[in-house]
Amino acid sequence: MIRQTAILGLIIIVVFAVTSCGEDGVSPKEKISPSVSLITPWDGSTREGVVDVAVEAEDNKGINRVELYIGNKLYATDDTEPYTFEWDMSSIADGVKTAVYARAVDVNGNVKSSVTVTVTKGQSAVPVANLTGPSDGTEVMQGYLLEMSGTATDDEDGELGDANITWASDLQGTLGQGATLDYRGFVIGKHVITMIATDSDGNTDKVQVNVTVTDNDQDFAYIQEGTYTIGPPIFEKRTVIFNRPFIISKKELSIGELLANASEDLTELIEKRPKKFEDKNRSVFLYPEDLFSDKYAEYPAIFITLYEFTMYCQTLSEIDGLLPVYKYFDKNNVYEEDMKSSKYAKMTIIPGTNGWRFPTEAEWEVAASGGSSPIAYPWGNEPSGGRCNSMADPEPLNMIDLANGRGVTPVDSYSEYPNRFGLYNMAGNVAEICSDIFLGDLPSGFDPVGYSEARKVDYVVKGGPWFGNGVDMQIPLRAHWIPFDPKSTDNKDAWCSGYGIRLVRNLEVGEAPW
Repeated sequence: MIRQTAILGLIIIVVFAVTSCGEDGVSPKEKISPSVSLITPWDGSTREGVVDVAVEAEDNKGINRVELYIGNKLYATDDTEPYTFEWDMSSIADGVKTAVYARAVDVNGNVKSSVTVTVTKGQSAVPVANLTGPSDGTEVMQGYLLEMSGTATDDEDGELGDANITWASDLQGTLGQGATLDYRGFVIGKHVITMIATDSDGNTDKVQVNVTVTDNDQDFAYIQEGTYTIGPPIFEKRTVIFNRPFIISKKELSIGELLANASEDLTELIEKRPKKFEDKNRSVFLYPEDLFSDKYAEYPAIFITLYEFTMYCQTLSEIDGLLPVYKYFDKNNVYEEDMKSSKYAKMTIIPGTNGWRFPTEAEWEVAASGGSSPIAYPWGNEPSGGRCNSMADPEPLNMIDLANGRGVTPVDSYSEYPNRFGLYNMAGNVAEICSDIFLGDLPSGFDPVGYSEARKVDYVVKGGPWFGNGVDMQIPLRAHWIPFDPKSTDNKDAWCSGYGIRLVRNLEVGEAPW
């Protein structure tokens, strides 16, 4: 456990990494020294009694030990992570400033020193935070519940209430308030979870623990309700607020999944479509005659119309016992009659439903960016460098040759490059259809959805297709797709090789996702 108190006063604490040479330096065996930092107490804080001291130390070959020095004398040694110490200040007179530092020694004897801090002996004038859970070193899978709890007291205010206790992560910022907070929406990685107690005078006490979040064992990632920032990394950032959490598929919808859960009507539509196009002026690519077979089960579902995608979502919702999302689903009335007067699709969402659907543009951006501040690509702000399937990258493996030796790859391709929610191929392979109208306003505000009833419109697609360039892959980029009716005689773009979907569905606040 790590305690940090923002008050007046000073004790100096330094953490060092020690080598066999006995001084800071690098062993001839290896030229990389360890890293070390003192997490708590803070520089300039005032403490008394037994003080928790926490040190972080890392090395590519491993840490042998961490040594804590109080007043330039060795106080204690710890050879097991997390590196924590209890420093008894009872023998130090009030008002005395003490230097504290640490040394970390790696397995090759290389040494690195932390910065030095000073701490003053005396009674604290700030609140006292007591974090009761989780314990330091806790591990939890993404989307699984982490219960955070603690208490805080102050000499003047007494026991502090929920509004005076805030929880934060160094990877995600503020998580929420309250003496207890249940949270599932952590990104994958090593978090420093901070409990912050604030009294009526604005004084604070902070307690920290280390929590590791790993990828979950499910097919979906969990996105917590709350406030997020989306848009380009530099300008036009926008705030969106999700009132309900949602889960999103880690992979693009595959041909195998589509066929396994297709209704009879959808199966009939797929089986009746032409195996090739005779019109050379069509702008879509030819596809293998056996595309919709087990041979290509792991490839993304392409050459599927908007209507067929919504048919799939509706059927899957019914299979899973969920409330179907889309308002229309009378084949004869909508697909046959309404489509005769328009080659464009019509799509309306029923409010309050929890079935499977396409993500909104805002949901897609939050999921793609890993819940962080806006970034250009799912992995950061640098171009791909072979981390996705696009024309800007080296030739992908195991692709379907759709045009000039390029095409889509299986939905689990590039699995070594998931984003911080554990999602694959949020850039490249297929551009993913969203619920929003392309000509509508950019999403912002509460639960933004780009339409209520859409007709004769282009839909937003995100992430870029396999035949796109590096710019197409950027998270904020808005491209568009017209959902043509495949039965229309004047339709030249009935199916396309570069567009697919990724499934989402809403949950209620506090509802377990699996």
